[in-house]
Amino acid sequence: MDIRKINILRAIIEAYIDMPTPVGSRTLSKDYDLGVSSATIRNEMADLEDLGFLNKPHQSAGRIPSDKAYRFYVDEIYENFGSFEDKLTSKKLKDEILRSANNHEEFYKKTVSLLADISNCTAYLVAPERNDTEIKRIVLVKLTEKEALLVLIGNKGVLERYTLEIEGLNDEDIYYIEDRLNEKITGIDFNKIKSLKISLSDDYVKHARFISNIIKLASGFNKKVSSVEIYYDGLTNILNFDEYKDLEKAREFMNLVEDKDSLFEILHENNFSRDIEVVIGEENSASLMKENTIIRANFNLSNDTFGSIGIIGPVRIDYSRLFKLLKVFRDAVTNGLREM
Repeated sequence: MDIRKINILRAIIEAYIDMPTPVGSRTLSKDYDLGVSSATIRNEMADLEDLGFLNKPHQSAGRIPSDKAYRFYVDEIYENFGSFEDKLTSKKLKDEILRSANNHEEFYKKTVSLLADISNCTAYLVAPERNDTEIKRIVLVKLTEKEALLVLIGNKGVLERYTLEIEGLNDEDIYYIEDRLNEKITGIDFNKIKSLKISLSDDYVKHARFISNIIKLASGFNKKVSSVEIYYDGLTNILNFDEYKDLEKAREFMNLVEDKDSLFEILHENNFSRDIEVVIGEENSASLMKENTIIRANFNLSNDTFGSIGIIGPVRIDYSRLFKLLKVFRDAVTNGLREM
């Protein structure tokens, strides 16, 4: 494709991103310095339509970009901004997230909240899978006469808290049970915990049910480790786009995102081949995503531990701005998690 067609196609895409109405040759001639007449622009637009880069809506003199056009545009952006980074902005963003995050879950929630606000799209984050294979420590704290806090800590950082009902346990009892459980359970493979037998002195046999409940929770701890958590925010941002003025269509999109199993399948169906991956319209396999674009990036914590962060919006989004924004967020998340 020659440079004149490229310039005209780029102008049409940017005009349509700015205002979702079919773009005509007169608009291009007036608003863009293309250096050619309106008649020439019309001829080039007809050629671009024949090449599959433009579509002509019914009863309209203007054209709108096709998915093929957006793919061409995005590939061009990648060539221009593939090595883009903004270390200062990334550091400020990382520091802002860390200030309000006391644990990994709060970190992820704050990240997607900020990304949704700044991008004006739906933001998501797939948390890194953890490699915990055993419990490192059990902490048992008496809160009231009727409740105790149980904390299970994995050997690679996964942490789970449970509030348990207690009856007739004093502080000394709590310390004894905590010590016995740490002696028997810590350092044991998850799969072996359930079959453990813990002998108790006569004074503590009456608390066997309470202890058995803790063992049951500990044996199910690996489900937390092996599960993949998806965080998202900005679901209603989709209503800001003309493409989703149809509330039924918007509701279908929201239901899809809220179905975490389906969402995870969509987000993980393609391998990452680039630093920033863009899946446009028809490139999505799910029918409800074929009018949307996913911009996503991996963030690595180590050679075998990684997650992904991304933006979901209609095909008509500001690719250039969001491409750079996601890079900044990806770097902030990577550095922030390493600090944590």
